[in-house]
Amino acid sequence: MTVITFAIRAVSLLVFSSITLSTLTTRFLSLVPVAVLSSLCGPLIFKPSGYWSNPINLAEFWASLVTVLVARYGALPAITAGIVVYITGYKLGF
Repeated sequence: MTVITFAIRAVSLLVFSSITLSTLTTRFLSLVPVAVLSSLCGPLIFKPSGYWSNPINLAEFWASLVTVLVARYGALPAITAGIVVYITGYKLGF
């Protein structure tokens, strides 16, 4: 399994390493991780139990909001703040 995964990555690296991408394509590809992360996290934030809920009543929403706001100070403070808010909200019954 490791050999197959490495082979796929190595072949794509060798094939595409000589290709120069346009500025527009590079900007587009730089936004792909943000879009993928948003599409994975969105349903977990707004539909934690499988159905739509009011975000004001969800600990997941408040934890994600605090994480985004604290992220300007670094990843570790953002993660810590998000976990603290989530656990506090969970203990308070949100």
